[in-house]
Amino acid sequence: MTLLLPFLRRNSRLIAVYSLIGVMIVVGALSSDRFLTDRNFFNLLRQTAFIGLVALGQMLVILTGGIDLSIGSLVKLSVLVSAIVMGGSSDNTLLALVITLGLGALIGVIHATIINYLNISPFIVTLASYVILRGLSLNISTSPIGKASREALLFYDERIGPFAVLFVLFVVIALILIFVLRRTTFGRYIYALGGNAEVARLSGIPIRRVRYGVYILCSLLASACGLMWLSRMGVGDPTIGDGLELDTITAVIIGGTSLFGGRGGVIGTIGGVLLLGVLANLMVMLKVQQQYQLLIQGAVIVASVALYREERA
Repeated sequence: MTLLLPFLRRNSRLIAVYSLIGVMIVVGALSSDRFLTDRNFFNLLRQTAFIGLVALGQMLVILTGGIDLSIGSLVKLSVLVSAIVMGGSSDNTLLALVITLGLGALIGVIHATIINYLNISPFIVTLASYVILRGLSLNISTSPIGKASREALLFYDERIGPFAVLFVLFVVIALILIFVLRRTTFGRYIYALGGNAEVARLSGIPIRRVRYGVYILCSLLASACGLMWLSRMGVGDPTIGDGLELDTITAVIIGGTSLFGGRGGVIGTIGGVLLLGVLANLMVMLKVQQQYQLLIQGAVIVASVALYREERA
């Protein structure tokens, strides 16, 4: 009991999040015969991979005390660019993959460079990027454009055992990030930068390089999400990505990551993503009207912020 109480206190947010997920699963099972079916859980986990992949990148940035408001716009732009380059041709699949991920890396470099050398707040930098990337996307097209290749379309329905390949990819990346944050010097630097940037700098931590790392990873994961959306939609849809930045921030906060940086992790972020996914799935199963779905989702966001407590030195 002596050891259990400190553990419960340290992990109270995680326990609360996963307990709430359990409660919603029970409610879903009692409310709909379709909720616990293999098909529903397959689709639920596959859809979770989309927001989950981007939320992991957002988590890395927030852990350093930053934020990325451009994620949704970058996903949108990535969908359009990859669809145009691919053009329905199998021969262009690899080229589209390289160009789209290269675009993500470039955006990450630009973000980190402006934050590092012009000393502008990440909020302002990525807000401006949100507007610019969204504008670029809408200038490319305001209606569906381009076409996915056959290989891209098949990828969406691929399975590994009972799980969708997209969900397995999300889990693999999550496991890699758990290792990075817990077992590598780079991971320790991320937490140190988020804890106190000035102390980290005086301690000899290369804070500029750490920022480059997290912002590039965040943008790469956003572009990868754009490729995943193309595999689902089959065309470059300019409506994709709207509101994704808010969803990822919500998932990260629900999972217990501090908005000031320095505290949080992958397990909590996964919990936040699953909570939002199960909630959305449950509301569809219960045939909750769209306007009420928005109210409920908004209440979850407010509750997640209200439950958040931060003690600053």
